[in-house]
Amino acid sequence: MFDLLLVIIFLSISGLLIRTSLVLSGQSWANTYHHLATYILLPNIAYVITTIIAGNIALSLGMIGALSIVRFRNPVKNPFELVIFFGLITIGIAMAINYKYGLGLTIIMNLSIIIFKFVDNFYEKKG
Repeated sequence: MFDLLLVIIFLSISGLLIRTSLVLSGQSWANTYHHLATYILLPNIAYVITTIIAGNIALSLGMIGALSIVRFRNPVKNPFELVIFFGLITIGIAMAINYKYGLGLTIIMNLSIIIFKFVDNFYEKKG
């Protein structure tokens, strides 16, 4: 039970850190209450889904179909936003397999967002 609580806390912090990186790098679309809730909840939801369907192939195929329907009925306006959502889902799935993968992806996503912003600022100043 303690391990589950630790994983849920880490997933929530991972999503919050990624959202904070986006906001600090000037991505204003991520600076809303809805995105805050999404970034905290989505990795946890993915973790629970992965844990539930881990040993049942029929259930996993049904879940893939259900998630596909949800995806096609809710279009994402920004491709980067879609990448971030898939990254958050992957963090949740990775935590179900091995927390080191989730931690590594969280660090890579945060560093990438911050580095991209610094590079963008550098080239913007250079013209």
